[in-house]
Amino acid sequence: MTQPLPLDTLLSEFSEQSDAWVLQSKRQGTFLVIPDSRFPGRRPVRFFMSRADADRMLVEVLKVNPSLGGERIAPVSVKLLQALRSIAADKTPGHADSFVVHSPNEVFEFLHQH
Repeated sequence: MTQPLPLDTLLSEFSEQSDAWVLQSKRQGTFLVIPDSRFPGRRPVRFFMSRADADRMLVEVLKVNPSLGGERIAPVSVKLLQALRSIAADKTPGHADSFVVHSPNEVFEFLHQH
């Protein structure tokens, strides 16, 4: 299975101007946290390299948890490194405590396993 992009790759291959896509609740303004069995006990925000990948993940999330429809979740573009730093710095209990940046291959594999 393809793995999420490692931190050293992110820092070396992406600039301050690099964009990524994340799923955000329009109602609450928060990024969607999607648990990952590879990281037990963590609350990761998932970042995607394309809007299409974020859209595909959102479709799957809403299939599994239709009650999230009221949150009006949508993909939004963010500056990747700035968003990662913000998550790393936020120590608020209950908020995201980690992040995963997905390559297109990883999203494809994930969606075709479920």
